[in-house]
Amino acid sequence: MNSYFYAEEEWLITKDWRRLTRKISISTLKYSILIIGAIVAILPFYWLFISSLKTPGEIIARLTWWPENPNLMNFYDALNFLRPPIYRAFMNSIIVTGSYTVLLLLGSSLTAYALAKYRFRGGRLVFWIIISTMMLPGVITLVPSVMLMFWFGWLDTYWPLIIPGAVNAYTVFLLRQYMITVPDEVLDAARLYGCSEFGLFWRIMLPLCKPALAAIGLINFVWSWNDFLWPLIIISDQNKFTMQLALMGLWDIHGTLSQLNLVSACTVYATLPLIICSIITSKHFIKGFTGLTYTKR
Repeated sequence: MNSYFYAEEEWLITKDWRRLTRKISISTLKYSILIIGAIVAILPFYWLFISSLKTPGEIIARLTWWPENPNLMNFYDALNFLRPPIYRAFMNSIIVTGSYTVLLLLGSSLTAYALAKYRFRGGRLVFWIIISTMMLPGVITLVPSVMLMFWFGWLDTYWPLIIPGAVNAYTVFLLRQYMITVPDEVLDAARLYGCSEFGLFWRIMLPLCKPALAAIGLINFVWSWNDFLWPLIIISDQNKFTMQLALMGLWDIHGTLSQLNLVSACTVYATLPLIICSIITSKHFIKGFTGLTYTKR
């Protein structure tokens, strides 16, 4: 009898040990893949950063993972390396991208709120018309858009880079789908306490949609910051160049290998705001795309 119990106990221990070993193996494989993916994703940014600390000869001569004599003065010299100066192009991009993102979130959220929470004749038709515009490639509307900017007298100004993006079909669609998940009873309860219709949107709906707004805002911020074609067509005054237009002149003006460290430093300046925004909004960004913001109770 004792031998039977000992055998059963040994079998259970072996089974638990195999289960634990399998779990450890799966976790090890999972985290190994994640670590490799993280290294692959971070490596270009790391290489860009250390190149901005090196001398041009050190960049070209050999592969090193850290500069022998790191030189932070490269970042100071890069401030006047571009035409216009990088701080001017940086401020232009901040003004354009920040205004574009705020206006887009405000305009698209108002539109999505009306389509999600109000019932009116032709509402579904309006929604499908907005959605249908997503099927049109941007190239089709490029020439008409330039003509409109010319008729408005907005060429060579910030307005064409900000105003046309006040409402975006993709953003309206995502926010509408997000707002539909908010029960109407929440808004009705606020109405009973005397909240105005705009107060319902501003005080109730927007806070509930904060993760979605953060995710959509980050996507559109990155898109606007990296936009090149539209500013290239609209802007001709160098003092109004965005970062991407200013970086365009690097190889035209300084197209030699003698200043690769300053080129890398300028590129670090251009990518730094995107990294900071991604870190700040990472938590809400993940929630916004996994649908964990609001749960019906």
